[in-house]
Amino acid sequence: MTDRLAAAEALLADLVGFASISGQPNGKIVNYIKTYLESYGVIVHLDSHEDGQRFNLFASIGPQFDGGILLSGHLDVVPANPAGWLRDPFILHKQDGRLYGRGAVDMKGFLAIALAMVPAFQGAASQLAKPVHLAFTFDEEVGSFGAAQMPSLLDRLGVKPAIAVIGEPTGMKPFIGHKGGLEMIADIRGTAGHASDPRGKVNTLYYAARLISHIEGKARSLASQPRHDTPFDPPYTTISVGHIKGGEARNIIADHCRFLWEIRPLPEDDPYAILGEIQQFVSKELLPEMQAIHADAGIDLIVESWCPGMQARAGSPAANLVARLWTNELPDVVSFGTDGGYFQAAGIDTIVFGPGGMVQMHQPDEFIEVTALCDGLEFLDRLLTHMKAPL
Repeated sequence: MTDRLAAAEALLADLVGFASISGQPNGKIVNYIKTYLESYGVIVHLDSHEDGQRFNLFASIGPQFDGGILLSGHLDVVPANPAGWLRDPFILHKQDGRLYGRGAVDMKGFLAIALAMVPAFQGAASQLAKPVHLAFTFDEEVGSFGAAQMPSLLDRLGVKPAIAVIGEPTGMKPFIGHKGGLEMIADIRGTAGHASDPRGKVNTLYYAARLISHIEGKARSLASQPRHDTPFDPPYTTISVGHIKGGEARNIIADHCRFLWEIRPLPEDDPYAILGEIQQFVSKELLPEMQAIHADAGIDLIVESWCPGMQARAGSPAANLVARLWTNELPDVVSFGTDGGYFQAAGIDTIVFGPGGMVQMHQPDEFIEVTALCDGLEFLDRLLTHMKAPL
């Protein structure tokens, strides 16, 4: 375990050194991992975004059979403003049993332990009853865009894993479900003019306020009808407006406004039906008024990304696997999203389970504890032993 931990720490240092921020090219970190895997004789498949600058990485170890375990993590990290850090966020720093760096816990720590186990998995490849798969994705933090492509890649490769472990930092506690996320932009166009004479002008801030008020009303309506048969907290689909920008000055009528909002549905709810109701309000109430003043005025509700939820399935093969190898603690659910929704939607039994604490995610001086890496390595070592026997 000591040598494997040292390898994991060295790999984590290298991975943190790549500033693989969401939405930016990630070829350098992908090529590093590809070279590492190929040095152990592992065949690697890359799957690019349409821009050719961002890539998923997929690899398999063991027999070419259906089934097996897929270990999945995302390659991207959220931005890190050095001004908020006590140390360079992209140089791993070890102190008092903690490893500091952007992505150390979310979720390059999991990537590092998975890669540190590759020599052991590959060394036992001929003994494995089912394959071990690695699926590393791009742009999870901004909409799981890489995970959205992964099922198609698996289909092209003819690979059908039975179980997916999404190694998000859950403190090694199992999570079997989460809400979805429909990320939206509202773009409102009006007409500019001097504030002393608003006649014949469309002030986009007024219409943004009315639309936001309607969205708030819909959110209140959903909250007033909680579901008593769901494990999620809050037990209803939520809607939130998070950022707004519009106008130039106090004495100028705002001809443009834009705000960011989201719908986080329960897995059983349809966010597009909710969006359709809000679009009806726009089409029937707001647009006729705006366009009666100026024909070119308008409102566009733009879907920026969609991450499906994960239905909570107690007693699933994935939950039973973690119970058998690590803990009998009852699985829980969370309200934030992960790549897991896409894997479950593709027919792969999925669980969110990995080393490190959620409270360290997206924080200045992000860290993962060395003991957390040890726990993750211990789980993967038990998984290796398990994989040598029939599943």
